[in-house]
Amino acid sequence: MRQKKTWNFKRTLVITLFVILGISVFTAILGLYNLKPFLSKRIQSAVLATTDSLYYIDFKGIKYDIVTGNAHILEVTLRADTSLFSSLKKEKKMPDNVYQGKVNNIQLTGLKPWAIFFSKELDLNSILIQDPIVEIIHQKQPYNSFTTIKSPYQIISKFIKSFSVQKISLKNIDFTYNNLLRPEKHRVSKLKNLDLEVSDVLIDSLSHKDTLRFYYTKECIFSLNKLEFQAEDSLNTLKIKELLFSTKSRILTMKHLIYQPRYSEMEYSNRTQGDDRIGVVFNDVKLEQIDLHKLFEEKKIYAKLLRINHGKVNVFTDTRIFNIPPKPKYRPYPHEDFRGWDAKFMIDTIKLSNFDITYSEYNPETSLVGNVMFNKIHGNVTNFTNDTIPLQKNPHCIVFLRAKLMDKAAMFLKFNFDVMAPKGDFICTGKVSNMEMAAVNQVTKALVMAKTEKGFVSDFSFVMNADKYGINGSMTMLYQDLNVTILKKTSEKKAFKERKILSFIANTFLVKNGNPIRKKPVRIAIIKYTRVPTRPFFYTIWKGLVEGVKGSVL
Repeated sequence: MRQKKTWNFKRTLVITLFVILGISVFTAILGLYNLKPFLSKRIQSAVLATTDSLYYIDFKGIKYDIVTGNAHILEVTLRADTSLFSSLKKEKKMPDNVYQGKVNNIQLTGLKPWAIFFSKELDLNSILIQDPIVEIIHQKQPYNSFTTIKSPYQIISKFIKSFSVQKISLKNIDFTYNNLLRPEKHRVSKLKNLDLEVSDVLIDSLSHKDTLRFYYTKECIFSLNKLEFQAEDSLNTLKIKELLFSTKSRILTMKHLIYQPRYSEMEYSNRTQGDDRIGVVFNDVKLEQIDLHKLFEEKKIYAKLLRINHGKVNVFTDTRIFNIPPKPKYRPYPHEDFRGWDAKFMIDTIKLSNFDITYSEYNPETSLVGNVMFNKIHGNVTNFTNDTIPLQKNPHCIVFLRAKLMDKAAMFLKFNFDVMAPKGDFICTGKVSNMEMAAVNQVTKALVMAKTEKGFVSDFSFVMNADKYGINGSMTMLYQDLNVTILKKTSEKKAFKERKILSFIANTFLVKNGNPIRKKPVRIAIIKYTRVPTRPFFYTIWKGLVEGVKGSVL
């Protein structure tokens, strides 16, 4: 799942703090007067002077109570003078981000104008901004860096020596982010119900050196409820019930993360010409020890640990042959796909616990779906990255999983993905122990029109070396007392009939009823499967396993 909705937080914070700070300073200095025209003119002049005449600010009025120290600024509007864009670009002064905003009410508490005159310090208890509408237009300019932007202290030093506020709260933010990467890649992201709480802000000549602060603050907390937007392909929807991020703890928490296809299984296949339909539900996701410098300066997601607890993954593959071939002539494997994502990330370890994966395959010959279930999955993923520098040191992403196959037999799986391999190389090894063969009858009935009457697998292990062209490997399956029944479809829908003569011939002459047989050596099946390049990853893995099973029993 691609996540490309990042923005430069620091530039946004500079503008936000500046606007709040500018209004606070002038309100404090002139709080005794309540003269809106005069006050408005002074604030507008300050905003124009400190933003190269790019921004205008206006507000309807200010209410100030000198006894309580509370103030309300009404109907504040910040807008950019778009007529200056061309000249600023020619002069190489155009910022990366252009901001526009509107808020009906800004409430300040603990405002003491006399402190400005005697100590030149502005200290507030709180600033509350409700229902702000914020729009950011982003277009990276090659001549810009964050060091070229005036610091908040440079902005306030003309008026006061320091500014502090115990808490700044922005409630129910309506946020729009226009990312003008290139004309053909113009993306618009919208967020609603976003809350931001900033604790213990201090801006003075020394606060930028305080290592316990994140950009002049002790903590910034982002919270979001009921996030929902369509994925880039317009075929899937991403939903998050709750999201919480703290710069102090450096933890991002998500509740009920859902990646939901917008269409039913068959309709999805029709629209994608047979691509995998993947649905994901994770109840509890926690990203820990996030690198704030990488996130806000370099727009990269670096973290030590990602925990994913309790959830389900459903993968549906349609094996019909479509009249219209898939648009891509080659469907990349997962590690090939995320290697090309615009968003770069590095997560040292992903810990997975207590979730289920179901692989479903539709067979048009039987009109049935075979379901292979991996239950109670626990495991780790290490070195999960698509960033160039860590990949040069270690290109291997390792996935180790333990589960219950069909909720019955113990299973272990290991993947070794070479993310930098030009041919998409990876190795898959696995082991299953102690399983009744009848446990997979639903699968074999739907996919190969056969079932087992009896049979027991004591050990099943395989090694598959894969790349974009196919799979080579080996499989050892130790089993006893195998007896199969061959089926055929009847005229009734989804009904089958036993083919007794063919079943007798198969069990007598074709199917080996055990491995090993008597005192003969253990048979090792060779896996050699040529990949259909338009078929997806899970289909390819499944077909490789089927080739190994055939080689073991025939």
